[in-house]
Amino acid sequence: MKERFKSPIVWAAVLSQVCIIIALFAPDISEEFKTAAACIIEILTLFGILNNPADRNNF
Repeated sequence: MKERFKSPIVWAAVLSQVCIIIALFAPDISEEFKTAAACIIEILTLFGILNNPADRNNF
């Protein structure tokens, strides 16, 4: 389990989820920016889910 927390991909996925939560509850951000940010953040999350953080040699 410790090896998974050392992966920068895992932390990028976690950070992206925190950012989307903040963006959803910030009323002063435009809807276009929220939509674009949500798309990018979901792609990063998908990348983090597909990644194998226990094995650095393989994806």
